[in-house]
Amino acid sequence: MSADGPAWGLRERWAWGLLLLAALFLRTWDLGSRAFHHDESIHGWFTHQLAFQGEYVYDPVYHGPVQYLAVAASFRLLGDSDLTARLPAALGGVGLVAMAMLLRARFGRRAAFASGVLLAVSPNLLYFTRFCREDVWSLLGTFGLFLWLDRWWRTRRVADLALAAVWGSVAFASKENFYVLGALMAPSLLAAVWEPGRGFPLVAKLRALLDLLERHGAAIAGAILLFFTLSELAYTLFLVHPESGNPVFQAISYWWGQHKVERVGGPKSYYLPRILQYEFAIVLPALALVAARIRRFGAAERFVASLALSSVAMYAWLGEKTPWLLLHQLLPFVPLAGAAWAAVGASRVRALAVAAPAFAATLVSALSLSFWNPLLSPSHPRAESVVFTQTSPEMMPLVRDVLAAGAAGEDPAAAVSGEAVWPLSWYLRREKVLWALPAAGTRPPLVVVNEEKVGEAQRLVGGGYFVERVPLRVWWLPEVSRSPVRPNARELLTYLFTRRPWNPVGAQYVAVLRRPDGERPSR
Repeated sequence: MSADGPAWGLRERWAWGLLLLAALFLRTWDLGSRAFHHDESIHGWFTHQLAFQGEYVYDPVYHGPVQYLAVAASFRLLGDSDLTARLPAALGGVGLVAMAMLLRARFGRRAAFASGVLLAVSPNLLYFTRFCREDVWSLLGTFGLFLWLDRWWRTRRVADLALAAVWGSVAFASKENFYVLGALMAPSLLAAVWEPGRGFPLVAKLRALLDLLERHGAAIAGAILLFFTLSELAYTLFLVHPESGNPVFQAISYWWGQHKVERVGGPKSYYLPRILQYEFAIVLPALALVAARIRRFGAAERFVASLALSSVAMYAWLGEKTPWLLLHQLLPFVPLAGAAWAAVGASRVRALAVAAPAFAATLVSALSLSFWNPLLSPSHPRAESVVFTQTSPEMMPLVRDVLAAGAAGEDPAAAVSGEAVWPLSWYLRREKVLWALPAAGTRPPLVVVNEEKVGEAQRLVGGGYFVERVPLRVWWLPEVSRSPVRPNARELLTYLFTRRPWNPVGAQYVAVLRRPDGERPSR
């Protein structure tokens, strides 16, 4: 057996090739059709500034630089659009599936392939790798860091240690939950050191560590230097902004503050029903494997099991609750779930009886979340519990109307103020738009304002505009019920099989004032 695991066979190569093609298809099909989420519009706008103006300064509110660098490259190569903004994350999702190949040496070829399948069809991983978000880069960096560290542990090749440092810098410069990962290393490393029947042979492990440092200290120091060098280059935009070279205090202080005030709060059980609804094919088999085999686990299995369980506990305790943070809890369960499904697959009868229905249910959930019900609208009767909030599709006809006004020579093509500034700043980035209430006496073709500003806007333009109420952002909060009683069994089953929610979706509306047809503004 090589350092990469068992020798590759032709059938296995074909299986992986087809799996990667399927992952690519699922992540790129119809990628640009859904309206940009509020956060996506902000990421897209700042990346546009970086790609075409060379402007970027790290701000922990908007996460690390890796996403902006990746999307800026996409914009420069392919042009700026919703599709090209999301494409790097989609390709990153395919890369995450490909990384599962490196599990072969530690878990075996079947467990590695099963892990790849789970990464490809996981409903949440599929959905959020079809977004212009930073989470996929954090996942890639974390997965790559551990996979190549494990590979170096087996090979002692300097190149493997260097690759671990590269992926570690990607994780560090992607998202501030790298610090959460760092906090979880203590219990995970203790679990790896623990040996059934012997407890924690710390003295022997300390001697082994000192011996490791003596033999490979230069290579380890070089990898640490590479990690910090790449991280500094990313955070400072290749030394253009040296003031961003030490982001640690700024990042921790801001995000710890957000968790303390629970800016986006929720119950400590927030993630549990979403895991059971969508990710049962990953988490439940992994937990079953831990319960059945923990005393036979090696150090690597104990490490990922502890990381998985402590991640769930940590994110339940932290104040901020958003669906995309579920991804960071999910990743360490994947190798264990792959091993569990590989064991099930050893019996064809059990595989057909258990795996086929579970895979079918997971695939249906993934298709529903990413393709059938990825949007929210007051006019859409279905909702997914992990679609946290979404720009209403009713905003896109408004975007097309402003673009048409701009093409007809209107200056400004619209006046936009209030909540609609995002995502319209992204969609109207090339148009002559007044990002404020119109000046008195001017009559732009379209005026977009918060609903409470309609009267003021009408007075400024001189009246006569038709007023339309348009949903801007829409959300569904399953935790909020219309009564103190949670959904009854019938409501819950109806939702699970039809995605029809048991309580109404919420929406934030804006007012669109339209100038009468045929009227031209006075010059």
